This record gives sequence, C-alpha cells and structure tokens, in this order.
Amino acid sequence: MRLNCHAESDWNRISGLFPRTRSKRIYIHGPLADTLVEVRPDFTVLIKDALGRKGDLRRGHGFLFGPEGQPQFFDYRNVEQALFSPKEPILFSYLSQSNFAHSLTSLTLPDSDGHMRVHQFLSITNLHPTLARTGHWYFQNIEASHDQFYVHANEDYVPFNSVAAPWLNGMSLEQRIIDSTSGSLLHPDGSTLMCYKADSSAHVEYRAQAGEFNHILRFEMTLAPGETKQIQVEIYDTFVQKMPGAKSGESEAFMDEETAIAKSREIWKMSLANQTQVQVPEAVIQTIFDTALTNSLQLIAQREDGSALPGQGGFNDYTVVYTWEVSNYLRMLTRLGETDIVKKTLEYFLSTQENSIGPEGDILSPEGSFRAYIFWMGETGSVLGLLADYYLVTKDREWLRANLSIVLKACEWVCKERNATKVFDDAGEKVAHFGLLPKGRVHDWPDSGYFFLSNVTTWQGLNSMAAALADIEHPDASRYCSEANDFRVCILESIKRGTVVGHDNVRWMPNEVYTQSDIRTGVYAIDGPISLIDTGLIEPMDEIIPEIEYLMRKQYAMSDRFAVKLPGMEDPSLGVIQEQYAGSPIDLYYVNNSERVWHRTWSLRGEREKALRYFYSTMAFSTTLDTYHVHERFSPQLPWLSPWQPNGSGNGRIMEMILNTLFIVESDKLYFLPSAPAEWLDVGKHVQVNNVGTVFGKLSFFIERSTLNIIEVNLSLPSGIDQLSLNLFMRNNYRIHEIEELRIDGKASDWHGSVSGNTLALKNPGRELKFIVVLSMA
Repeated sequence: MRLNCHAESDWNRISGLFPRTRSKRIYIHGPLADTLVEVRPDFTVLIKDALGRKGDLRRGHGFLFGPEGQPQFFDYRNVEQALFSPKEPILFSYLSQSNFAHSLTSLTLPDSDGHMRVHQFLSITNLHPTLARTGHWYFQNIEASHDQFYVHANEDYVPFNSVAAPWLNGMSLEQRIIDSTSGSLLHPDGSTLMCYKADSSAHVEYRAQAGEFNHILRFEMTLAPGETKQIQVEIYDTFVQKMPGAKSGESEAFMDEETAIAKSREIWKMSLANQTQVQVPEAVIQTIFDTALTNSLQLIAQREDGSALPGQGGFNDYTVVYTWEVSNYLRMLTRLGETDIVKKTLEYFLSTQENSIGPEGDILSPEGSFRAYIFWMGETGSVLGLLADYYLVTKDREWLRANLSIVLKACEWVCKERNATKVFDDAGEKVAHFGLLPKGRVHDWPDSGYFFLSNVTTWQGLNSMAAALADIEHPDASRYCSEANDFRVCILESIKRGTVVGHDNVRWMPNEVYTQSDIRTGVYAIDGPISLIDTGLIEPMDEIIPEIEYLMRKQYAMSDRFAVKLPGMEDPSLGVIQEQYAGSPIDLYYVNNSERVWHRTWSLRGEREKALRYFYSTMAFSTTLDTYHVHERFSPQLPWLSPWQPNGSGNGRIMEMILNTLFIVESDKLYFLPSAPAEWLDVGKHVQVNNVGTVFGKLSFFIERSTLNIIEVNLSLPSGIDQLSLNLFMRNNYRIHEIEELRIDGKASDWHGSVSGNTLALKNPGRELKFIVVLSMA
C-alpha cells in the first residue's frame, strides 16, 4: 500500500509559480443596476450605460495629482487594490507617490431620489517626517467615445494603460460654491454632475486650464508632517437620465466615509440575504467563491420592462450577450437561490425569438431560433438548455406553461434543421454529417463547419427541455425525447466515423466532421472531445478518457496546470500589441473552461492529484491578484492584460469547480468531497452547504472533523438519490475505521454500506442522515 506522505498540491505551492493578473476594472455598482461604474487602477472612474442607450459614449471622472502644479495620472503600476469584503464591493485603492500616501475609497449608494450616486473619499497623508508640504490634486470630468480611452478599441486584449488624450479637454461646467472648500459642478442643462468637499484649510477652484488639462477642478492643500486630509466627491448618476440640479446652498449634506461604508454594507447584506450558504475552510477559496457570486449579480442589468440583460463582463455593455458563456453563471445563480433574478434574464432570452435572424450558417430558416447577440450555431440549443435548467431546478410549472409556445418553436427549429441534413451520398450511404445541425460558425474564431461543440450543446438543450416537458406531462414530450435520442445517436455515429487510431495506438477524435487529424481547425482543446465529456456524451469512466488526455498533452499543449494554450490571438494585430507590451513572445492560456471539465472528470475517476493541481491552478491564474475577480485568458508575461475581467462565464465555472470539490451529482448518485483538499478536514474545520438547488431538489450537509479521530456527518438529501459516496482524504494517513451512531430519517440504523480506506458508500440512504466516522492511522 502506498502511504499518502507527500504534500499534495495547495494554494501556496501553485499560486506563486507565475505572476498573477491585476484588476484593470473593478465594478462598484449594485445588483441589477443599469448604470455601470468601474474604478480603474489609476484612480479614474468610467461610467457606461449597461443597456446600450448611449452607444459607445462613456463618462469619465478621475483624480489626478500635480506635485509641480502639472496634473498627471496616478501611477497605476504600483497601486494596491482591495475590496472591503468579497460580498461588499467597496473598493480601497492605495498608492504612495511623491512622498504622499493616497488612500481612495469608492462605493455607490442610492440618493434621496433613488438614483445611484458614486461616493469617493481621497485621504492624503504627508509622509515627510519633518516638513510641511503643499500639493495640488485635481478632479476631472469628461465624456468621450469608448475607443478614445484605450490603446486599441478591443480593450480587453490590451494591457491596461493610462491614455491621456480624452482627459485633456474636460467638460465645460458651471461651478456653484457653497463655501470656500465645497460646492458643485453643473451641466449646461442644469443637472448636477458632481459635488465636492475638501478639508477646511484647502483652497479649491474650477480652472479653465491647468497644465495640458482644460476645465478641471483643483484642490490645493498644505499638510503638516504626518498629517492626513481628505477630499470627498459625490458623482451624480446623470449619464442616462438627467436629474434636477441642486441650487447653491441647497445641496444635501455630505455623507462621511464611515456612514457611507455602513450604508453600502447594509444594502449588499440585504441583496445577498436569500442566497444559499456555501462554506469552505480555506479563506482564499471562500473569497474567490463569494467574489464571483457577488460580481455575477453586478453583471445583470434590469430593463424598463422588468426583464434583465446578463452581461459577460469586460469592456462591453450588457447588450453583448453570449448565451453559451453567461449560462455558466446563470445556472449557478439558480442553484444558489437567486431564482428571481435569473427569471428576469430568461424573459430577455425568450424575447430574442421574435424577428430572430438565426445563427451564421446554412440554415433553412431562422424562424423559431433564439438570437441574443452572438452568431454561434449552438446559441438556440444554449438558450433551450438554460430554460430547461431553470425549470428542472425550480419546478416552476406556471412559468414553463406560460412560455410553451416559444419553447416548442425552438424545439421545432432544432428538429427541422437537423432533419434537413439527413441526406445520402451518391453511393446511398449516410453523409458524415447525417442528422447534425447545418454547417455554421461554432464560436468567435472564424471557422465554419459541422462542429461537435455546436451539436452537443444543442442536443443537451433539446434533451433537457424534453425532460422538462415530460415533467409537466406535455403531450409532445415523448416526441422530443425521441428526437433528442436520435440526435445523440447521429452525433455518436458521426464521431465514430471520424475517429482514427494513430501510429501510437491512441484514438484521435474530431472536433469537426470533415477535419482530418493532421489539420488544425477551431480550438481543439475547447471545441473538441472536451465538449462531449462536458455534456455527458462521453462518461467520466469511459476508457477513451485517458487517450483523449494523452493526445491533448502531446499534441495540443495541455499541461499539468493549463488545459488550453492558445497558438496566439485570433486577431493577429492584437497579438502584435501584446508582444510589444511584453517585449518578447508571450504565453496565452484560455483559462477555466476546459480545466473545469477535466477537474470534474478526474474527481469522479479518483485521479485526485491531477484534480487538485487543476483546482488550485485555476483558482490562482483565473483570478486577479488584488481583488480575486475572474478573467478569461492568462499570460504570465502580461500581468495587466486582464482580458474580459470581470468575467461572467468564468464566475460560473469557478463557482462550479468549488462546488464540485464539495459534491457532484452524477445520475442518481451523490459524491461528497470527491476531491476536497486534505487540509479541509484538519481538526476543527468543517465544510457546509445549506439549501443548494439540484435537479432532484434542495441539498444541505455539514461535515466537521471535531477531534483527531472523529468526523461528524449531517446530510439532508433530495429525493431521487439512490446512492452516495463520501471521500474523506486526510493528512498524515488517517483512514476511516468504522461508522457509529448512524441515524437515517430520524431512526437508529446499522451501517449497511461499504467502507474502504478513505471512502464510504451507501445505497438507499434515505433523506436525512447523521453519523460519526471514527478514524485511525494507516
């Protein structure tokens, strides 16, 4: 027997292997807000309309520093950024520059009219030990198009940099003075843009010019050695909807920093009150989970009709909807109790069937398809899957019945399109794409074809919706179930035809029907066999899994830490810019999508060490160093690249990976702690989940190692679970010795399951289980 004496992968071993990414935009607006507020690392703020009503116009606000009377940006390269807490997006930014310490607190609150207001508090400390010093600080307000703020319009794939040009010509505003150190700036239409307040000894003026900057607010302050003074600004949300301006002398009283923080915390506490509790004993993992969950609510904006747009993150407004992407976090929000918010987004998806132009491909007709924003062939299947998932978890029959006509049209679209490809060649044989979707675009990369990612995503959506229809006893359920089964058979037959055995006796599977093994098309590590594993068409214990992994490592740059190394940017011009910033060639990894699938697969296969390595690598290099927000692509050479940060789909994938360390539902079997770190079962630590949603119902459990030799287990299972497995991997070779004090559904019972090393298994477990696991050393 091999003893588990070596140290397993953990956060400290993995996170320091490469420089971690920095946050270049941090959202501070509340859930469902239609005005997005992002704080940038150079102490500037960009405000944009989430619903696209202002096009690419942005409003900018920002502090600048002028040690020589010449305004300049704060040096973002040395900024320290941190959230008040993962569940409270109040941002603290710190930077020491020119021997002054600058601490900036940024948050949003509703004002007395219910509109959002941005509150910023800049505290400045003179770091000189003996001399009083005078300095100048500035605040600028501007409006400019998106592309003027960045080196390249596709800002997500360019490292952060302060671009001065749009900031030079500030907005021409009217200053209204309350007293010598406070007042407001008004837009020409009379609306209040912002108000300000400085230390009582400050000198404040609105200047026509300061250095290269026009129309800028200047603060002059003298600070004694070690003294701290503060500048406070409140920015009104007038970007989309104008509000009446406050007249001189009638401005609302300024809110101090402590009160503002307390009010913001209370608002977020109420917003998160109904969420499922998920608790792990490792602080950094808990922080990542909570940050992803909170940020997911910031990525959803409510529209006037009550529906909501789910944004993907990055620099785009929320009209840019990728269903396949955002469904990752919407599914997680459904499971974590935010069903009302998810339901609002489903109203939007349902509305995209009307006047749909369909995906980009050789379709018969767009009628019945869903077309949110993107042109991917699998979008209709993604929407069907999302709608079905919401129903199967919530069992909201009234909602499903109310939307049946739309749902059935989408099912019919899938059936008609795939049945049109059931054709034969000149020899009377089925064509290789028989029964698949027509040829089309699979993702953002320019490849078009009969890709299996599009087909398995659509099969999964149709199959799930057939199950939902069966649950409400709809008369068409059996027909769509048969259609989904036939679709599955066609996919598997087509894959089988394209699978070849290489010279090393390892099978290669195609990612597109007519692509040969020596030709690269699409992104094989994303749209290849991993999509079949993800959707269950290849089961975790299938004997081909090791062969797929072998080829991915040998031919497609998969490694012990990253599943997808990209050959470069899909836009070569952006690749050139990236290398110019790095000063050398770069490594570029597409993170958290395929890693999520491999992690789950290895967890179920018992390949614990590989699962843990991907778990911690994904946690470290899919999140930012400072605020733990999720991003899409990682480059060790470019810590300020931060593409699509914060990232909606990444939020969902990260949360799913963390939940998969706690439990996995596979068919009618529930796996507890399939790959949880051994450290999580140290003495005095526990894992806990309360009322997480599953397709079977609500699940809760509490597992704690109370003493060196005792683990207490309390499980509340949904109906439909016929088997459970509990893995208890601990440090120092502790093993399960026996089970004591077993109670099933409130009644004392003898243990009738199996116990083997670190794992216990039980059939027919009932609904409520309590027992004690007695441990011993191997």
